[in-house]
Amino acid sequence: MKNIQYWRRKSEQVLRESKNSFRYREHMIKELQQHISFHAYCCTVIDTCTHCSVGAVTEDSLEDIHHKIMELEYSEPDVNKYEYLVQSGQQIGRLSDTIGQLMSKSVRYEEVLQPNGFTDEIRAALMFQGQCYGFLTLFKKETNGDPYFQDAELEQVKLLIPLIGEALKAYHHFIIEERLPVREGEQGIIIFDQHLKPISMNDKALKLLSILRIHEQLSEPYIPKPIQAVYAKLLANKWKAQASLLVPIKETGYIAIRASFMKTNEQKQQIAISLNEASSKEMLSFLMTAYHLTAREKEVVFEVIKGIPTKEIAQNLAISNYTVQDHLKVIFQKVNVSNRNELVWKIFSRFQLD
Repeated sequence: MKNIQYWRRKSEQVLRESKNSFRYREHMIKELQQHISFHAYCCTVIDTCTHCSVGAVTEDSLEDIHHKIMELEYSEPDVNKYEYLVQSGQQIGRLSDTIGQLMSKSVRYEEVLQPNGFTDEIRAALMFQGQCYGFLTLFKKETNGDPYFQDAELEQVKLLIPLIGEALKAYHHFIIEERLPVREGEQGIIIFDQHLKPISMNDKALKLLSILRIHEQLSEPYIPKPIQAVYAKLLANKWKAQASLLVPIKETGYIAIRASFMKTNEQKQQIAISLNEASSKEMLSFLMTAYHLTAREKEVVFEVIKGIPTKEIAQNLAISNYTVQDHLKVIFQKVNVSNRNELVWKIFSRFQLD
């Protein structure tokens, strides 16, 4: 087994050589497979606010069952759910550790993993400096009478958590300047049934669906993980009607995904997924985080976008004029602009849709 110095060097090397986070995760998984035994994997980048997948590297055999795992993640009580691993600070969990306790009650194990020949699972929340940037799941089948992940294998994955987390943070904060190669204004819509089967879609949705598939190297008819995540959260009543998921795709642009329930004349339930360019409002929140603005700096930016002068900003935020000016200097440096107009354009106005 390898030590932390080995994995740090390997992560840094792969990060330098990888053009995007997909390649980085793909190469790190291949390297990990040289040192521990697993038969399937999924490594996803997440939206740091909603913890929804915005793109995954997934072993082919999982594609047919991934949507079921995703649905159970948000709907059924179970062991080692990712939200628990993040919030509890546990970060990593091994399914076989629950034998004789909760494993017999694991819906995920009984309904999905066991029927498909999997005997154990490791789940790791890829954390760095208290923030989660992705999830890594490894699946094992019984080989040579060994059905479970060993302690040493679990320790290897533990070493990788902060290293991969740090790398994904760098990708997460990369600012994409490109705009999507589709016509603005038109709304992309896909109608799904309750089994995540597309019923109909318009041309714009078809184009953006194709971009999402290329992003995850998926072929038809597989559904990209961000759509699976939004769909699953909506089914579990954990998705607000006004919420959206922002998917950054390097050298392409930002896709906003929304979901809502629909009913046919026969009262059958369907789900509408909209795929569109990210709006200025959606981009504003994302970019302020990507530019590492503090909570107070974000408040100042919101005031600037409204066109409020320095004196009124100071009054609204109960700070002095000099403090507002100091905040603006730091904000300009972080965003690499020289005045208010450039700031508003760079993080808001240029993303307004027709």
